[in-house]
Formats: sequence, structure tokens, C-alpha cells
Amino acid sequence: MSNLESDRLHEELQCALTARDFETARTLSRMLGQAIIRQASAAAPRDRAALVQQGLSRLQEHLNLARVLRAHLAAQLQTNTAVCLYQANPGRGHSWRFDA
Repeated sequence: MSNLESDRLHEELQCALTARDFETARTLSRMLGQAIIRQASAAAPRDRAALVQQGLSRLQEHLNLARVLRAHLAAQLQTNTAVCLYQANPGRGHSWRFDA
């Protein structure tokens, strides 16, 4: 795998997380992890540790972003649920509004 391809996967993963598309992000992170392993396996032994460390570092950044976004969404859901519980029931199911 080339560095260009790795960079493309990182960008796609970043976009999926920013769009809160966690299912796509999960697939992309799996693909990226496999690609990092393939890239490190194909590299010279002296370069492997650096490639793996760089890939791991970037995956950690994506994981941290996902955690922050999920926490933000959970807080919004909790707030919206609490507001709905105190409003008069208009006769239909609950609805929530999420701001991006």
C-alpha cells in the first residue's frame, strides 16, 4: 500500500467521523488497520516500527475524535429526551432535534 493510499483512507475516516457516520468509520478503520499492517510487512525491517507507530498514532487520533463526537451526541440525546418528557404530549411519538 502506498503512502498516498494510506493518506486517502485517513482522510475518508476523518470525513466519516466528522459526518457522524460511525458505521462507515468502523469499516474504514478496519481497512486502514489492515492496510497499515500490509504496508509495514512490505517495508524494510528497519522502517517497520516507524510505519506501525505512525499508523497507530493516527488511528488513536481518530478514536479520540469518535469518542468526543459520541459523547456530544449522547449529551444531546439526554437533553432532548428530558425536554420531551416535560412537554405536553401532542398525541404522536417523541422526536428529537440534533444540531450538527
